[in-house]
Amino acid sequence: MVRQLLYLKERMLLFSIAILAILCAKSLEGQSREQLLKAGFVEKFTHFVEWPERSERIEYQFRISVIGDNKLAAALSQIFRQVKVSGKSVVVEESSSEFDLSDSEIVVISKNVGANEFEKIINNTSGKSILTISERGGYGARGSIINLIVINELIKFEINRSALEKSGLKMSSLLIKSGILIDSN
Repeated sequence: MVRQLLYLKERMLLFSIAILAILCAKSLEGQSREQLLKAGFVEKFTHFVEWPERSERIEYQFRISVIGDNKLAAALSQIFRQVKVSGKSVVVEESSSEFDLSDSEIVVISKNVGANEFEKIINNTSGKSILTISERGGYGARGSIINLIVINELIKFEINRSALEKSGLKMSSLLIKSGILIDSN
C-alpha cells in the first residue's frame, strides 16, 4: 500500500512537471522546449527541498542565480513571476562565477559554463545551503547537487548524495527516489 502511494506521488510529480512545461510553452514564445522543461523542473524542485531559515534577515526574497544562459534565466523569471517559495517572492538574476552567490538559495549552472568556471562556482557554494543545479554531463559527479541530463530525448536528473549532505539542505525522499543517485568523483 505504501509502495503504491509512493509510486502514485512520483507519477503526480512527473505529471505536474509535464503540465507546467506545456503551460509555459504557451506563455514563453521564443524559448526552446528544453529550456522550458528545465525551468519547470527547477520550479518543481523548490517544492521538495527545504532550506534552513536565515537568521540574519527576517524578510528576504528567495534568490535564484543563473550562470551562463540568459534564455534559461528568462524562462525561470517567467515561471517564478507568479510563484512563491516558502511564502517568499522569487528573484531570478543572471550572475557570473565571480559574483557573490552566498545570498542565493539556488544557483543554476548552464551547460555552456566551462569546467574551470564550474569548479570555481562549486568551490564557492560547497558546504553552503545553496542548491546547485547544473545541466551538463559529468557536472553532477563533479559536485553539483542536481544535474539535469538528457537521456533518449528525455530530461532526467542526477542527485549527488555527498554534495547534498554537505549543503545541509533537506530533500524529500520522493524527489530522491525520482532521481538518479550518484556520488562525487
